[in-house]
Amino acid sequence: MKIFLIAYLLFISLSVCSQDSSRIKQIDSIVNVINSSNLIPVYDSVSQDMPVLGLKIKTYLTILLDDRKLKKYGVLVNSSMKEKENLKETVSYTIFYYDKNELIKVEERGIEDGQTGNASWYYADDNPLYYTLKNDRSEERATTLLAMSKLTIAELKRRGLINQ
Repeated sequence: MKIFLIAYLLFISLSVCSQDSSRIKQIDSIVNVINSSNLIPVYDSVSQDMPVLGLKIKTYLTILLDDRKLKKYGVLVNSSMKEKENLKETVSYTIFYYDKNELIKVEERGIEDGQTGNASWYYADDNPLYYTLKNDRSEERATTLLAMSKLTIAELKRRGLINQ
Protein backbone atom coordinates (compact mmCIF):
# COMPACT_ATOMS: atom_id res chain seq x y z
CA MET A 1 0.00 0.00 0.00
CA LYS A 2 2.88 2.39 0.84
CA ILE A 3 4.47 1.79 -2.56
CA PHE A 4 1.18 2.55 -4.27
CA LEU A 5 0.75 5.76 -2.27
CA ILE A 6 4.33 6.91 -2.98
CA ALA A 7 3.95 6.12 -6.69
CA TYR A 8 0.64 7.97 -6.79
CA LEU A 9 2.09 11.07 -5.09
CA LEU A 10 5.12 11.00 -7.41
CA PHE A 11 2.83 10.77 -10.44
CA ILE A 12 0.75 13.74 -9.26
CA SER A 13 3.82 15.91 -8.58
CA LEU A 14 5.33 15.04 -11.98
CA SER A 15 2.08 15.81 -13.80
CA VAL A 16 1.78 19.19 -12.03
CA CYS A 17 5.39 20.06 -13.00
CA SER A 18 4.69 18.88 -16.54
CA GLN A 19 1.58 21.08 -16.75
CA ASP A 20 3.55 24.10 -15.50
CA SER A 21 6.41 23.55 -17.93
CA SER A 22 3.93 23.01 -20.76
CA ARG A 23 2.19 26.28 -19.84
CA ILE A 24 5.56 28.09 -19.68
CA LYS A 25 6.45 26.81 -23.16
CA GLN A 26 3.05 27.98 -24.41
CA ILE A 27 3.61 31.44 -22.88
CA ASP A 28 7.09 31.70 -24.41
CA SER A 29 5.59 30.76 -27.77
CA ILE A 30 3.03 33.59 -27.48
CA VAL A 31 5.83 36.02 -26.48
CA ASN A 32 7.85 34.98 -29.56
CA VAL A 33 4.83 35.65 -31.79
CA ILE A 34 4.37 39.09 -30.21
CA ASN A 35 8.05 39.96 -30.62
CA SER A 36 8.12 38.88 -34.25
CA SER A 37 4.83 40.56 -35.18
CA ASN A 38 4.54 43.51 -37.53
CA LEU A 39 2.54 45.51 -35.00
CA ILE A 40 3.55 49.16 -34.84
CA PRO A 41 4.68 50.26 -31.37
CA VAL A 42 3.72 53.58 -29.81
CA TYR A 43 6.46 55.39 -27.89
CA ASP A 44 6.57 58.11 -25.26
CA SER A 45 9.19 59.40 -22.85
CA VAL A 46 9.45 61.35 -19.63
CA SER A 47 12.48 63.22 -18.25
CA GLN A 48 13.07 64.04 -14.61
CA ASP A 49 16.06 66.14 -13.64
CA MET A 50 16.77 66.88 -10.00
CA PRO A 51 20.05 68.82 -9.98
CA VAL A 52 19.91 69.36 -6.22
CA LEU A 53 20.16 65.60 -5.76
CA GLY A 54 22.46 65.10 -8.73
CA LEU A 55 19.84 62.84 -10.27
CA LYS A 56 18.72 62.52 -13.90
CA ILE A 57 16.09 60.03 -15.00
CA LYS A 58 14.84 59.38 -18.50
CA THR A 59 11.95 56.93 -18.89
CA TYR A 60 10.91 55.48 -22.25
CA LEU A 61 7.53 53.81 -22.61
CA THR A 62 6.56 51.40 -25.39
CA ILE A 63 3.11 49.98 -26.00
CA LEU A 64 2.04 47.41 -28.56
CA LEU A 65 -1.65 47.01 -29.34
CA ASP A 66 -3.47 44.61 -31.64
CA ASP A 67 -7.10 45.43 -32.40
CA ARG A 68 -7.44 47.32 -29.10
CA LYS A 69 -5.90 44.49 -27.11
CA LEU A 70 -2.70 45.07 -25.17
CA LYS A 71 0.12 42.79 -26.30
CA LYS A 72 3.26 44.37 -24.86
CA TYR A 73 4.11 47.23 -22.53
CA GLY A 74 7.71 48.19 -21.87
CA VAL A 75 9.39 50.62 -19.50
CA LEU A 76 13.06 51.49 -20.03
CA VAL A 77 14.62 53.67 -17.31
CA ASN A 78 18.04 55.31 -17.68
CA SER A 79 19.19 57.04 -14.53
CA SER A 80 22.38 58.69 -13.41
CA MET A 81 23.22 60.00 -9.98
CA LYS A 82 26.26 62.04 -9.17
CA GLU A 83 27.54 61.87 -5.63
CA LYS A 84 30.63 63.99 -5.07
CA GLU A 85 32.84 62.94 -7.99
CA ASN A 86 31.26 59.53 -8.56
CA LEU A 87 28.69 58.98 -11.31
CA LYS A 88 26.42 55.97 -10.85
CA GLU A 89 24.47 54.93 -13.93
CA THR A 90 21.65 52.42 -14.00
CA VAL A 91 19.60 51.03 -16.86
CA SER A 92 16.56 48.89 -16.20
CA TYR A 93 13.99 47.47 -18.55
CA THR A 94 10.70 45.85 -17.62
CA ILE A 95 8.57 44.30 -20.36
CA PHE A 96 5.02 43.11 -19.71
CA TYR A 97 3.46 40.63 -22.18
CA TYR A 98 -0.27 40.03 -22.52
CA ASP A 99 -2.68 37.61 -24.11
CA LYS A 100 -6.29 38.81 -24.32
CA ASN A 101 -5.39 41.75 -22.02
CA GLU A 102 -4.24 39.28 -19.35
CA LEU A 103 -0.66 39.32 -18.06
CA ILE A 104 1.28 36.22 -19.09
CA LYS A 105 4.93 37.18 -18.64
CA VAL A 106 7.23 39.91 -17.37
CA GLU A 107 10.89 40.17 -18.29
CA GLU A 108 13.19 42.36 -16.23
CA ARG A 109 16.74 43.35 -17.08
CA GLY A 110 19.07 45.70 -15.30
CA ILE A 111 22.60 47.00 -15.56
CA GLU A 112 24.25 48.77 -12.66
CA ASP A 113 27.96 49.34 -12.22
CA GLY A 114 28.69 46.88 -15.02
CA GLN A 115 26.65 44.14 -13.35
CA THR A 116 23.79 42.66 -15.36
CA GLY A 117 20.72 40.94 -13.98
CA ASN A 118 17.83 39.19 -15.71
CA ALA A 119 14.61 37.69 -14.41
CA SER A 120 11.41 36.37 -15.93
CA TRP A 121 8.02 36.05 -14.25
CA TYR A 122 5.23 33.86 -15.66
CA TYR A 123 1.53 34.27 -14.90
CA ALA A 124 -1.67 32.31 -15.46
CA ASP A 125 -5.20 33.27 -14.44
CA ASP A 126 -4.00 36.43 -12.67
CA ASN A 127 -1.60 34.48 -10.45
CA PRO A 128 2.16 33.99 -10.47
CA LEU A 129 2.98 30.67 -12.10
CA TYR A 130 6.78 30.55 -12.14
CA TYR A 131 9.77 32.89 -11.86
CA THR A 132 13.43 32.52 -12.64
CA LEU A 133 14.68 34.74 -9.81
CA LYS A 134 14.90 32.72 -6.62
CA ASN A 135 15.36 34.78 -3.47
CA ASP A 136 13.47 35.86 -0.35
CA ARG A 137 11.56 38.59 -2.19
CA SER A 138 10.70 36.77 -5.43
CA GLU A 139 7.08 36.08 -4.49
CA GLU A 140 6.62 39.68 -3.35
CA ARG A 141 8.09 40.96 -6.63
CA ALA A 142 5.79 38.67 -8.63
CA THR A 143 2.78 40.11 -6.80
CA THR A 144 4.02 43.70 -7.24
CA LEU A 145 4.48 43.22 -10.99
CA LEU A 146 0.96 41.79 -11.23
CA ALA A 147 -0.44 44.81 -9.36
CA MET A 148 1.48 47.19 -11.66
CA SER A 149 0.04 45.37 -14.65
CA LYS A 150 -3.52 45.68 -13.34
CA LEU A 151 -3.05 49.43 -12.87
CA THR A 152 -1.73 49.75 -16.42
CA ILE A 153 -4.66 47.76 -17.83
CA ALA A 154 -7.15 49.85 -15.83
CA GLU A 155 -5.61 53.12 -17.06
CA LEU A 156 -5.55 51.99 -20.70
CA LYS A 157 -9.21 50.93 -20.42
CA ARG A 158 -10.11 54.25 -18.80
CA ARG A 159 -8.49 56.09 -21.69
CA GLY A 160 -10.33 53.90 -24.21
CA LEU A 161 -7.12 52.51 -25.72
CA ILE A 162 -8.00 48.88 -25.10
CA ASN A 163 -11.30 46.98 -24.94
CA GLN A 164 -13.19 46.69 -21.71
